[in-house]
Amino acid sequence: MDNTDSEEREALLTGLIDQLQHQQRAQRLAAADQLGQLGDQRAIAPLADLFEDADPALRLQAVLALRQIGGPQVVNALASALTNTLPQVRRAAIVVLGKIGTERCVTLLLAVLQDVDERVRNSAVLTLGETGATQALPALLQLQAHGQPVVDATYLAHAIQRLQPQPH
Repeated sequence: MDNTDSEEREALLTGLIDQLQHQQRAQRLAAADQLGQLGDQRAIAPLADLFEDADPALRLQAVLALRQIGGPQVVNALASALTNTLPQVRRAAIVVLGKIGTERCVTLLLAVLQDVDERVRNSAVLTLGETGATQALPALLQLQAHGQPVVDATYLAHAIQRLQPQPH
């Protein structure tokens, strides 16, 4: 990449970050989407700041954009989304963390099993099953045995089945 390309990319990044504060909702949503496509790690903090925005769609778009960027800093940003006031933002963050699938992601997902919202807990259960992370199995088995907090029994059985060693 030559100097001109680098300067253009820098200007694009700066412009898109500025657009996140635009008055028009459509401009802000488009900027968040484009920042995700750009994939620049410097967009992580400005996108994470959107988790507190009044517009729920913008909060969700920020999570999706972070998924596109990827990397360890994204995991830290998504950790804060797990405590968002909107359950749909927490559920979106769960799905993205499950796709990243690192040990830290699994640890964060295990903590979400205590969320106040049953749909969020169910999302965490399903996602843990999809990760294949066997370290989640003891927590899921304990949840199955004690039934607190409440999760969908079918989802829980499915996740446990996916994580238990299968006979050959």
